[in-house]
Amino acid sequence: IPSGRSYQSAVQMANGVVGGSNPNMGGASYNENTYMLDGANITDPVTGTFAVNFNYDAIQQIEVLMGGFMPEYGSSLGGVINLVTESGTNNLEFDSSVFYQNGNWRPKKDERFTADGYLLAPTDFDSEFQTIRIASMVSGPVVRDKAWFVISYQATRSLIANTGIDQPRDFDGHYVLGKLTLQPNSEHRFTA
Repeated sequence: IPSGRSYQSAVQMANGVVGGSNPNMGGASYNENTYMLDGANITDPVTGTFAVNFNYDAIQQIEVLMGGFMPEYGSSLGGVINLVTESGTNNLEFDSSVFYQNGNWRPKKDERFTADGYLLAPTDFDSEFQTIRIASMVSGPVVRDKAWFVISYQATRSLIANTGIDQPRDFDGHYVLGKLTLQPNSEHRFTA
């Protein structure tokens, strides 16, 4: 789907979702949603928003539930974001990616003024925007047909400095996800 490289961006594409990374869903406030990761609630108890970030390529499925969902999500007044991560296979697999954005490569606007000379918006030429994301994931068998692993890492660095803002936003993020899946027989599966 045409969205950013995060589950928060992908969720914004669902019908009934408005807002940014902490969206309003189904008419509720941004802090009335529930975030689930492989069946575990990862909603931040203080802010009521998402509490975990990780490599987007480690996600197998994103499910957005609104309205008449099952009772296990009863504490959610808004929506439920249910994330299912990769589980690994009998083949050793490696995935790596680099994404770079630079605001200097896009068109920039000059200052804009009203007809009587008042400044409406500053110039984009004094602004800066750069982001780089480096991600990798390795998965495979621990015991063939019985146990699998996934290890994922993403490093993010961004710098955003807009005209008129004294303090630029300089951010470094390191996201790690490890998952072990055990299936002793066809009827039971355990995940840690």
